[in-house]
Amino acid sequence: MVAARRMIRFVAGLFTWIAGVSLLIAYLSVFIPPDRFWLPAFFGLAFPYLVAGVFLLMLFWWMQHAWRKGLVLFLLLVLGWGHMRHFYSLPRRPAPRPSGGITVMTFNVRSFDIFSDHDRRHPEEGIVSFLRKVQPDVLCLQEIYTSPRTVPEERVLTALGYPYHFITYTKVRENGSRYGIALFSRYPILHRQVIRYAGSSNCSQSCDILAGGDTLRFFNNHLQSTHLGGKEFRFAALPEDKEALQDVRRISMRLRTAYALRARQVRILRDSIDASPFPVVVCGDFNDTPVSYTYRHLSRGLTDAFVESGKGFGKTYHGKVPSFRIDYILHDPSWRSADYRTFHNDLSDHFAVMCTLYRDRGSLPRE
Repeated sequence: MVAARRMIRFVAGLFTWIAGVSLLIAYLSVFIPPDRFWLPAFFGLAFPYLVAGVFLLMLFWWMQHAWRKGLVLFLLLVLGWGHMRHFYSLPRRPAPRPSGGITVMTFNVRSFDIFSDHDRRHPEEGIVSFLRKVQPDVLCLQEIYTSPRTVPEERVLTALGYPYHFITYTKVRENGSRYGIALFSRYPILHRQVIRYAGSSNCSQSCDILAGGDTLRFFNNHLQSTHLGGKEFRFAALPEDKEALQDVRRISMRLRTAYALRARQVRILRDSIDASPFPVVVCGDFNDTPVSYTYRHLSRGLTDAFVESGKGFGKTYHGKVPSFRIDYILHDPSWRSADYRTFHNDLSDHFAVMCTLYRDRGSLPRE
């Protein structure tokens, strides 16, 4: 019995060191560009699980009356509180604000879900109906799809009914189908620009929007995708260890490549953000978690709408890989956000998120 208890404490001590060091690396990963050293980025990806592991180990040591070890783990968790609040936002009493404002939504529509249901006459109908019901003032879409035969662009534009739009296609196939990103607005778009990234089909858009008496520069982004599908996550059910190992290696290499490309894209995008003469709103699918070089670099000097006015867990991706928050609305600190919402539906493998932006000096007229 005594020997068994010693073995348990030894194993727990080993896991404590591993989990503690791993969590520290996750904290540091946000400062390290993955295109220069990629390994820490994987620890950042595992951040929620590392936190859970350290928390359970802390409880174990306190139950064992090993107060010092438990205290060290507690302090380690406290050290990462700034990261934890980006994953979970505590409910709070909404601050008083003026009426009106500008509603902003970002949504990765996964090609209007066309490939999951071939029987519908209008494959985009479900997503378009949802967007027409919500009617955000500025709508940022990623992974849009149009095709002369199945999803004509004109049909989508007519159904959405926005007076202003900016569509950027990054893939065009021989059958006329096109993929890209799009921004729709009820306010005039004064200036538009495409930010393209070498060696990638992902891109960003920059649009100056005149809302009332204010000009805001919106950045609609779809940063480097990992391109992981269901077949990459078979390894848990594979009968041969060799096959499972090959799948794990394949996933690791794709993640590593995506991390490196995204790091370069982030620096280009950050330069454009810093050069803006107007307050900025940075939206879109970053394909990265809040504990990442991507998020830290892009959110610097900006306010995260989820942290400011969201509540609960902020996950926006619900595909076959573990769910994380990878879709964001960041805004200039001279503006405030309220009524942050995540729309939990099955229209895409991403959830749409929306908030209301306003200035303290008063409301914006709606056109």
